Amino acid sequence: MRTRKKIKIRKSIRYFCLASVIVILVASCAHLFKVLLATEDISVKNEEIYSYENKFNYDYKVNLIKNPYIEKEYLDMNENAYITDLIQSIDLNLNYKYQGNVESNIDYEYSVKGYLNATYTKDGEEQKVWQKEYKLVDTKKETNKSNTIDLQEKLKINLKEQNNLVKQFEQDLGINLDAKYLIVLNIKTTTEVEGEKVDNTYASSLNIDLAEKTTKISGDNNKQDKKYISKEIEQQLEFNIVSIFISVALIVFSVLQLRYIFRKTISTNHIKNEYRQELNRILRLCQDKIVQVSTPVDMKNERIVDVKDFGEIIKVSEELFKPILYWSSKDKEEAWFSVVSSHVTYRYVLKK
Repeated sequence: MRTRKKIKIRKSIRYFCLASVIVILVASCAHLFKVLLATEDISVKNEEIYSYENKFNYDYKVNLIKNPYIEKEYLDMNENAYITDLIQSIDLNLNYKYQGNVESNIDYEYSVKGYLNATYTKDGEEQKVWQKEYKLVDTKKETNKSNTIDLQEKLKINLKEQNNLVKQFEQDLGINLDAKYLIVLNIKTTTEVEGEKVDNTYASSLNIDLAEKTTKISGDNNKQDKKYISKEIEQQLEFNIVSIFISVALIVFSVLQLRYIFRKTISTNHIKNEYRQELNRILRLCQDKIVQVSTPVDMKNERIVDVKDFGEIIKVSEELFKPILYWSSKDKEEAWFSVVSSHVTYRYVLKK
């Protein structure tokens, strides 16, 4: 059986090809292994299932007692400074809205309370010395199947009691107080979305000065508070068909390339091959005198003269005006350079 000749490749190039193919093979196997293992994993991600917003605002008007100074019966919100001794009462409107992004059963309860808070300042430090609580709206509980809750509470605030209490406290105890009347709306909501319980506690307030020459009203007007609810969802990872196909294709390619390199190629070191260097030099320098032939010169009926130096072949060629016939062996590194005359063949043999 005839053995096919292996392709000769420079050693450094062959090693580089081998290393590159091995790297591709290892990387492809690792990637395929990772993809196949990942399909057994369960990923957990947070997915937003609900959002809601608390909105609060208020408005008011300040009713005045009859007086020779201000002709109006009342002053609107933020219209002017409010002189404490001229205030009869305050009509206060509290507005609250709960807004969810999906409909659900919402249980809620709310109340409105007033707090008289008094502080005393000593050495630059405020000290809380007195607090009195008022129930302005008793706790109310409701259930609403919707995505919104709208609350409106109208209150009439009479500050005379609070102002008189503060003044009496200061007179009896000889302490100058900094007092405010705090009105607070407290609300709690509870609902359930996709099996998740959603609790919401919210409070907004406004302050009214007490026992001062003028009264200032301030608070959390037009306050908005938005929140998002997320749920952990487990997902089974799916096969990445494209990634698997590419990995398998690269593995098959790498195996075939390794098989080809080991079975079809052989390493040669062209840098240290003196035979190849000398042959290339001769062919390059004498290309106009050399004729390459596919078979060796038939020398059965000829007298052969072997010369030891290629220069002698050149001289014979020039003297006889004959070309130099060049033939190289495919089985071993050997080349013949021959000049054929009538009865004599001059030959130079280049071997490894």
